[in-house]
Amino acid sequence: MQFYSIRYIVSITLLSCSILGCGSSEKSNREYTYFGGEIVNPNTNYIVLSKADEPGDTILLDRNNRFFHKIENLKEGLYSFKHAPENQLVILEKGDSVLIRLNTLEFDESLVFTGDGARKNNFLIEMYLQNEIERERLRRTDLKLSPTYFKRNQDSLLKPKLVAYNKLTNKCELSPLAKKVTQACFTFDYFTRHELYFHSRYGIGGLDSTMDLPKAFFDYRKDINYSDHDLEKLYSYNRYLNYYFTNTSLSNAKDIKNIYKGRLGSTIHKLDHIDSIIDHPYIKNNLLRRVTTNFLLNSKNNKDSDIVLNHYLSVSSNKKSQRELKKLAKAIARLRPNKVIPDQELISSKGERTKLSALFNKPITALYFWSMESKDHYIRAHKKASYLSALYPEIDFIAINTDDDQTKNWLKTIKRHHYNLGMEYEFKYPKCSSEELVIHSNNKVILVDQEGKIINAKANLFSSVFERQLMQYTRLASLE
Repeated sequence: MQFYSIRYIVSITLLSCSILGCGSSEKSNREYTYFGGEIVNPNTNYIVLSKADEPGDTILLDRNNRFFHKIENLKEGLYSFKHAPENQLVILEKGDSVLIRLNTLEFDESLVFTGDGARKNNFLIEMYLQNEIERERLRRTDLKLSPTYFKRNQDSLLKPKLVAYNKLTNKCELSPLAKKVTQACFTFDYFTRHELYFHSRYGIGGLDSTMDLPKAFFDYRKDINYSDHDLEKLYSYNRYLNYYFTNTSLSNAKDIKNIYKGRLGSTIHKLDHIDSIIDHPYIKNNLLRRVTTNFLLNSKNNKDSDIVLNHYLSVSSNKKSQRELKKLAKAIARLRPNKVIPDQELISSKGERTKLSALFNKPITALYFWSMESKDHYIRAHKKASYLSALYPEIDFIAINTDDDQTKNWLKTIKRHHYNLGMEYEFKYPKCSSEELVIHSNNKVILVDQEGKIINAKANLFSSVFERQLMQYTRLASLE
């Protein structure tokens, strides 16, 4: 990596104190911490560096897409750096001088750290990528293994990571904090797989299926701190907490008197369980929010949504999240079947402003959504919509782009791919429209009739049942 400005020559001098990034004798004497780097193919002209729920620092890129940030009185720990829509983690400690380089076309895969503090962070991203590969294999094959073989398989995957961790700590003099975080980044993924395996077997065979689990299957649980401040930002830690509380809520639900049954009852119990176990406000509020959001997005009626929302409000202390979930619940309530879809302003491929309500010309219209930030998705989505459009000519499949301030790039993209320009639109006000139509997933499809009444606001373009739903809705439309 080359930096040509005076500022970056200074930064390179600071960062080159240790080519391996283990640290240097000068590090402990530095009053400041430095974080800089280069973003190749940037999506915006800035990054945001933040810790927990504190206000983040917005760091502007220069004309060469580089940045350099000096931090005084650093709070040591895990930080998130975001370059929309992607984000990753970095361990920052007093005296660190860390440079990153990444290409947004392959954000995680291209991310490399250099300088003092680099080795621990490169280990973090290497484990993150390896965990992603192994999680995919877990879904495909490993969950089908017998309990004994599953445990043996997971133990074998853990061993080389422990070897790599020991090699890191032997070569580099890491702080207790850095040791804790780098070890946690792969051990908690290992723990999460055990929770996933249990949940998979519970779903298939009920709680009795746990009888054939190895005796030491959950031994790790007794040593875990469920309010660990140092790990509050770590993905694998938070993922583990989510699955752990799902499983333990299901396991002891039969012993708890709850006036609510089914998914409603288990969600109420899970919220209470989280509230009783976790003391750390940030960790607790994040988990409560995630559980409640998931319920609201999948709830089939407003009554159950109101019960869960009110219970969430009674245990959450995060006012901002409370306001956001109240707003989400209201938006979902407006998208129930037979409600008229909220009318949104759009821009056509000709640059003309129009309303969503002007597009409903056939018995059924399918609205699907995409972003240029997810290339693989939008290519697959358009192919699927084209295929379904040929099968169901009585349905209009309309693509709506959700990107903010990207009109020129949007037009270039749809023309380059030779998409049907008459079926391509973008939101005039992307953030507001995405909130009102509750677009929390790129795969979401909203089906409406010719009057704009909602048929299904939660369809999934790639679901195995989607085509059956289309067949059912078209038959009903023809009868009407």
